[in-house]
Amino acid sequence: MFKIHVPTGAIREFQAKKEIAKIDARDLMKSRGNGEQGKGSSEWFRKRFDWREAQKNAKVFLDNYERVAPETLSGETRNFLWKRAKQLKDEFANGMLSREELHPVKQFEMNGAVSAIVDEERLRANRSVERELVWQERNKEKIKEFKNIMRHLEPENTVAGDIERFRPKLRGIR
Repeated sequence: MFKIHVPTGAIREFQAKKEIAKIDARDLMKSRGNGEQGKGSSEWFRKRFDWREAQKNAKVFLDNYERVAPETLSGETRNFLWKRAKQLKDEFANGMLSREELHPVKQFEMNGAVSAIVDEERLRANRSVERELVWQERNKEKIKEFKNIMRHLEPENTVAGDIERFRPKLRGIR
């Protein structure tokens, strides 16, 4: 077996930019492709379905699966992607509103039970919605790239690309 050595890093760049689907979407494509393949293998199915059409559908599903499935990464590529993910996280986490700013609540006691409701006054006074929308628009591409890299690095982890885990708990309000 031969391995092509490309000193320009083209393979690494291709793998970094390759679109990786979420695990649920990959599982769905694979199961539908295998289901369509099964229609052509049984005599019972052959009598009831157009098995040629089923084979075409299976090829489309499985080709799409291969297009969005994560690849086996070399150590160098994994290191590059982890560094890039860390860089992107540091960039988009800067300016991210805290949970307290996004979801302000006020608590009060009524009949011995403590109730919490949204503090709409503070939400309006801080302009939290507008600031969050501006932040999301400014960081949209970084977040998209981060999520895709994390799906490639941890393909079986369903929450690998979740950016909410980086949202600060408390922070002073501007």
